[in-house]
Amino acid sequence: MNINAAQNNPFQNDLEYRGFLASPLVGSAIGLSIYMDGVRINEGFGDTINWDLIPQAAISSVDLIPGSNPLFGLNTLGGAIALRTKSGFAYQGTEVEASGGSFGRWAVEAEHGGYHGGFDWYLTFNALDEDGWRDESPSEIRQLFGKIGWEDDQTDLDLSYIFADNALTGNGFAPESLLAHDRDAVHSFPDDTDNHLNFLNLRASHAFTDALLLAGNAYYREYQRDTLNGDAEVQCVDEDDSALALGLCEGSAAPFGGVGELEFEVEGEDRTTETDTDGYGGTLQLSHQAKFFGRANSVTFGFAYDGNETDFTQSEAEAELFRKGLARGTRRVGELETEVDVATRQDNWGVYLTDTFDVTEALALTFSGRYQITEVEIRDQTGDPENADLNGDHHFDRFNPAGGLTYSIFEDLNLFGGYSESFRAPTPAELTCADPEDPCNLPNAFVADPPLDPVIGRTWEAGARGRLPLGEDLRWRMAFYRTTLEDDLIFAVTETGGAGFFRNIDETRRQGVELGLNGQWESVHWSVNYGFVDATYESAETLASVVEPDGIQVQEGDSIPGIPEHNLKAGVDWAILPKWSVGGTLIYAADQFLRGDDSNELDTVDDYAIVNLRTRFHPWEHVEVWARIDNLFDSDYETGGTRNFNAFADPIAEERFLAPGAPRAGWVGVKLRF
Repeated sequence: MNINAAQNNPFQNDLEYRGFLASPLVGSAIGLSIYMDGVRINEGFGDTINWDLIPQAAISSVDLIPGSNPLFGLNTLGGAIALRTKSGFAYQGTEVEASGGSFGRWAVEAEHGGYHGGFDWYLTFNALDEDGWRDESPSEIRQLFGKIGWEDDQTDLDLSYIFADNALTGNGFAPESLLAHDRDAVHSFPDDTDNHLNFLNLRASHAFTDALLLAGNAYYREYQRDTLNGDAEVQCVDEDDSALALGLCEGSAAPFGGVGELEFEVEGEDRTTETDTDGYGGTLQLSHQAKFFGRANSVTFGFAYDGNETDFTQSEAEAELFRKGLARGTRRVGELETEVDVATRQDNWGVYLTDTFDVTEALALTFSGRYQITEVEIRDQTGDPENADLNGDHHFDRFNPAGGLTYSIFEDLNLFGGYSESFRAPTPAELTCADPEDPCNLPNAFVADPPLDPVIGRTWEAGARGRLPLGEDLRWRMAFYRTTLEDDLIFAVTETGGAGFFRNIDETRRQGVELGLNGQWESVHWSVNYGFVDATYESAETLASVVEPDGIQVQEGDSIPGIPEHNLKAGVDWAILPKWSVGGTLIYAADQFLRGDDSNELDTVDDYAIVNLRTRFHPWEHVEVWARIDNLFDSDYETGGTRNFNAFADPIAEERFLAPGAPRAGWVGVKLRF
C-alpha cells in the first residue's frame, strides 16, 4: 500500500493499493471498498472514505482482500479492506494514554472492556488537537466507540455505536516556487471540513447446528459534512470579457490583469457545501459446512441491501484576496447565494453465493457470484424551471462471477490463482457532474448531464505463499495480478479552482507484482514488502485540461498519473530487554507523473525515502512510555503533484503544484493500564 498525503492532513490521506484509491476527496478514482464489522462505510454520495470517522483504538484486526471480489459488492475494483472492532471478551481492563509533541499536537485516549457471564462491553474515547505542520492548518478530532454484546453456545449478539465530531483543515497542493521559499506555506486558505457521524450497527448470528449458521446485521449512519473553501479563480478573457481556455492567456505580464487582447483575471471566491446523508441497510446470510461426495464443502448464500438519502447544498460568495505571510486568504465581501440544492437517493440490492469444495486434501476450488442492482434518484430542490432537467432516475445491474483455486504442494508451500469481476455504478456526485460544457467545482455544482456507464473490473491473479526452514518463523508471499477496467471513470480538471467533469474512458489497466517476506530471529521481528504497479491507459483518449487548450492526447500505454510504479516498506522491532523495545520503518515510493500530465511529457515528481523510529519502555508493570520520530533525517519530499496556473505569479503561468511531505517530527506518550 502507498499513502499519499495530498491534503497534508494525517486524517485526509489517500490510500493506494494496486493503483486503486480509497480517499476522502470527491473526484478521486475510488476503487477500494472499506468495511467495518460487516458494514460498507464508503460514503454513498461520492463513494469516498473518511478516515477521521474510524476510531483506531477500537480496531482489533485488519484484513486486505485483493482483486475484484464480487462478494464485497459495489466498487470493489481493486480490493477490499475489512476492519473488525474489539469486544469485551477479547479486551479486558482499562487503559488511559496521553501524548503530545510536534505541530502542537496533543491527544488523550482511553479504553475499557470486560465481561460477566455471557455479557460483554467495550468503550473507547479519543480527543486530539493539533496546529498542523503547514500554515493555517489546525485540526480537531473527537471520537467515541462503544459496544455491548451477549453470547451463548449458539447465539451471538453485538450492538455498537460510533460518534465523531471532527474539524479538519487540508490545504493541499502548493506551487513549487512557493515551497522553495517556505515548505510550510499554503497557496490559499481556508480549506476546512467538518465531519459529524452517528453510526449504529446491530450484528447477530445463530448456529442451528454445528454445520448450519445464520448471520446478519442491520445498521443506520447519520453523516453530515460541511466545507468552506477559499479559492483564487483565474480566468482568461478577451476584450468582450468572454471566457477562453486558460492556456491561451499563458504569459500575461501582470498578476491581477494582463495586457493585449487576451488577459488573465483573478478573483476570490468563498464556497460552502452542506452534505447530509442518512445511510441504512443490512445483510442476511446462511452458511452450511458438510461433506459432499465425501469431501469438505462450505457454501454461503446471502442478501444485502444498502441505501442512502442525501441532501446537498452549495453556496458561493464573492471574496477579496488578502496576503498573510506568503499565502493568500479570502475575506467574504458578498452575500452567500445558493447555487445548488439537490436531494438524492441510492438503493443497492445484492444477492450472492460462494462455494468452496475440497477436491482433494491438497486442492480446493471456490466459485462465487453476486447479482447487483443499483438505482439512483436525483431531484432538484430549488424549484427553478431551468434546473428541471437535473431530475433523473438511473438504473444499473450486473451479475459478477469469480472463481479460484488453492493447491498445497506440501505443508509449507501453497499455490493460488483465480479470476474475478466487479463493477462500480456512478455515484450521484458523478452522475450530476458529467458535462464538459458546464464543469463542476467538486462537489460544488451540479447540472443536467450526459449519462455515465458503470465501470467493469476484471482481475486475473496467481501466486504462491509458504514458510522457509530458516530462522524461527520465516514466511513469504508472491502474487502476480492484472486488472482491466472497462469504461473507467475519471475526473478531468478544466479550471484552476479544481472545476471539471466526470467521463468514461474506454479502458485502463493495472498490473503488477507483490512480494512479501517476514520473520523472527530470537527477539527481533522484521518484514519487507515490495509492490510493482504498471498502471496504464489502454485506449487513445483526448482528455480535458486546465492548462492545454486543445486537451491532452493520451495514447495507449501511457502511464496513469499519481501512481508510483515501485513501493517498498521494511520494518524491524527489537526487544532489547524484556521491558524495552525499539523499532523502525523504511518507506520508499518511486517517482510519479503529475496529475494532468496523462500524456507523460513532463518531469515527474521525484521518488523519496523516509525513515521512522519508535520505542517503548515499561518502567513498571502498569506503565508504558513510548516515543516516535517520523522522517528521522528531515528529508524534503513530495507525495504527489498536479499541473495548474499560479494565480499569484508574475507573470501568471503554468507551474507544478506539489504536495509536500511532513518534516521531521516527534511525539511522546504515557499509557497507564489497570
